[in-house]
Amino acid sequence: MTVTVSVVICAHTFDRYDDIRAAVASVRAQTRPADEVLLVIDHNDELLDALADIDAKVVPNTGPKGLSGGRNTGTDLASGDVVAYLDDDAVAAPDWLAHLV
Repeated sequence: MTVTVSVVICAHTFDRYDDIRAAVASVRAQTRPADEVLLVIDHNDELLDALADIDAKVVPNTGPKGLSGGRNTGTDLASGDVVAYLDDDAVAAPDWLAHLV
């Protein structure tokens, strides 16, 4: 059986703009690629617009403001068998998803 994986990254502030881009890039560089990457922007329309070109599905948090609301939005939209979460200021090791799956 092939397991599909969705990665959800939640972001809320321009202060982490470069970190957010690095987080998404680290997921895209995995030895075991993610089937989808969802970047959930927490009630910040300017950040949502600024990251529209990133290599991820960029969506607004439709739940309550905060990490829980963002993760729930990502989980609701995810299509993978497994949903993995990465903080917006973290960089995943290249084999993170391979070990997870």
